Amino acid sequence: MEKKVAVIGAGNGGTAIAAYLASLGVEVNLCDLFPQYLEGIIAADGIDLTLDGKTTHQRLNKVTGDVAEAISGVHLIMVVTPSFTHRMIAERCYSALTDGQVVVLNPGRTGGALDFLNTIRSKGCHADITIAETQTLIYSCRKTGPASVEIFGVKKEVALGAFPANRTSQVLELLNPYYPQFTAAKNCMETSLSNIGALFHPTPVLLNIGRIENDKNGYRYYWDGITPSVAVLIKAIDHERMAVAEAYGVEILSAEEWLRQSYDTYGDNLYELLQHNNAYADIKAPTTIEARYVTEDVPMSLVPISELARIAGVPTPNIDAVIQLTSSIYQRDFRAEGRCAKNLGIEGMSKAQVTHFFETGER
Repeated sequence: MEKKVAVIGAGNGGTAIAAYLASLGVEVNLCDLFPQYLEGIIAADGIDLTLDGKTTHQRLNKVTGDVAEAISGVHLIMVVTPSFTHRMIAERCYSALTDGQVVVLNPGRTGGALDFLNTIRSKGCHADITIAETQTLIYSCRKTGPASVEIFGVKKEVALGAFPANRTSQVLELLNPYYPQFTAAKNCMETSLSNIGALFHPTPVLLNIGRIENDKNGYRYYWDGITPSVAVLIKAIDHERMAVAEAYGVEILSAEEWLRQSYDTYGDNLYELLQHNNAYADIKAPTTIEARYVTEDVPMSLVPISELARIAGVPTPNIDAVIQLTSSIYQRDFRAEGRCAKNLGIEGMSKAQVTHFFETGER
């Protein structure tokens, strides 16, 4: 068991992971790029963690806004931030990374490990590190104050893939003393293409964008926003995602299979499964179109799926349409600023070369 762990990110997930690890006796270095998220924790000299109805105060080893300081002398680095900050974190820490360190993106969304690696390599970092990504965040949790967090639930199983894939077992050995819920994915391609947020976030916002701009009270995101017709387009996008996975020899769950596995719901199709999922009943839609459902999930999820599809020769007309339409509406080039082939370091590769790269880390 590691005696010291760095946690990057002091939002809901990062605060929960930091406090939980501290409760196990781990010395935790907590860091965030935005100092306002650390002020309350510094003032309180730790984090109040509520888990299983019991609240305890967990002191941390170090709280800092300096990423290099946080990861110095640490073997395991848990990055628990929105995916659009992964590149920023890589740019802040590349010069401080050393051989043998393990970076885990919680979660990686799509292509997170490659994006992180390509960023540090482009900056001149050649340290022999391992980068892993989880399919989703292990906790259902929420910050209840500047220095307090409640963990409502822990997922029974979360897939994890390392880059390169032949190091996945080593990462699991490192994490399992704290989180036995992590299980081995075939590779980061599997965790990347298992990103359900790519399905349930951009498309419903795009098709309800006028409603979001006019309804400042927020409608029920899933129950009201995903109508039968919206569900049809989501399923079409899901078919494209599944086809990409098949092209690369990766087995993933369809959206319908994932809902049945993850929640106590029922139905004959995607729309019915969403409507009967009580866990989604009270989730409100964003009240601004600038919410991360588009600004994060299009460039960091749909774009890399589209790029992997292009390399494999898999048509993705619906995914590409969502990327183009949101780029036009938001007046941003989501493909260029997102996880395109160039930013993932796989530009010019064939499908076979990409597969080999994911498995071995060798170009």
